[in-house]
Formats: sequence, structure tokens, C-alpha cells
Amino acid sequence: MAERVHPKEQEENRKKDWGPFHLYLLISAALIIAMWGVIIRGGEPPPPRTAHFVERPALALFLVDGAIKRYAHYEGSGYPERLSDLLPRYVRLGRDELSCIDTLSYRRDPTGGYRLALVDRRTGDVIIILSPQGIVYMGPSGGES
Repeated sequence: MAERVHPKEQEENRKKDWGPFHLYLLISAALIIAMWGVIIRGGEPPPPRTAHFVERPALALFLVDGAIKRYAHYEGSGYPERLSDLLPRYVRLGRDELSCIDTLSYRRDPTGGYRLALVDRRTGDVIIILSPQGIVYMGPSGGES
């Protein structure tokens, strides 16, 4: 005949079975549920746009440089003829920001790739010239630094 176990003994046996592995499973399940909650809700909202290309044309310089490199990679036809070839697929700017493209000087060079620089600069500013070989800084006098 089967031996009957007292309810208090059953409770004690169940408590003895609760070990580190069960605790690990419980914590893991809670973390997975929390992660799915974040995924379903979409996480945090994107940060507000803080880059003002009209006020800081050097930001536009680096934005356009990255777009030129993406263009060359994805189009497979080398660098673009004009900066307007990058719009809107590789550079997305608002209507009020399109004027920042006009402050850039772009020249496609068959041997060196391209040269991209700021055109409208204040006196005393450092000139930044971007090319596939890297960044060249020129002082206000025009010499490399």
C-alpha cells in the first residue's frame, strides 16, 4: 500500500526542492518578460534633433562626407559628379537646411577621389578639407597644420 504523506511534510519537501537553479529560472523569466515589454512598446523615443547644420556648417561637412562615401559604395560608379546627386537618398535635410549644401565646395578628382571643404568661412577659422585619404586641417594663413 502507498504511504500517505502528511501535508506539512509535503510543504517541507517542496521547499527543499527550491534551489539556485529555480531562482535563476525565475530571474531569467522576469528579465525576458521585461525585455519583451520594451520591444513591444518600442523602447525610448528617439532623442530630439540637436544638429543645426545652418548654424554649424562643419557638421554638414562631415554629414556630406559620409553620404559621399555611401554613394560610392552603393552606386558602384565612384564618387558623385555634384553634391545634388546625394539628395534625398543619401542626405536628408529639411527645406531650411538645404542652404548648408551651398556652403560646401566639392570637387571630384579622378586620381584622389574628391575634395570637400567649407566655402564660406569666417576669417581666422581653420579650413577643413576632407578626402578619401583623410582630413587636412589648414590654418587661417592657408598652410597645413
